[in-house]
Amino acid sequence: MSLLSRFRSRELPSSQPPSSSPVELDAGEFLRRRSPDAPILDVRTPGEFSQGHLVGAKNLDIMGDDFLEGVERLGLDREAPVYLYCRSGNRSGTAARLLRENGYTQAYNVGAFEELARAGAPAAS
Repeated sequence: MSLLSRFRSRELPSSQPPSSSPVELDAGEFLRRRSPDAPILDVRTPGEFSQGHLVGAKNLDIMGDDFLEGVERLGLDREAPVYLYCRSGNRSGTAARLLRENGYTQAYNVGAFEELARAGAPAAS
């Protein structure tokens, strides 16, 4: 069973307080908020990533069984912003919620790659 399937099949603990900040940011808000050193995670497949991605993004496939381990290997600050995107915003939304559940207090779904690129986020192919 993939990580995504396991995540969807369980409920979040009721003792966990809800986050006070939004989990989703639109492309414009992402471009205004993001500092140059803030991590960006592309949670699409490696094939999708190779067809184009945001400059500086790291590729960690949310559908892979080692997604959380991959995040841990990056050594991200759990209190600092981390931005996630995919093709449509669905997988990155799931990834942002999963990271928040695991202590990353400022994990944000910034939506779809194409929308980000159209809004002016630097992209590489």
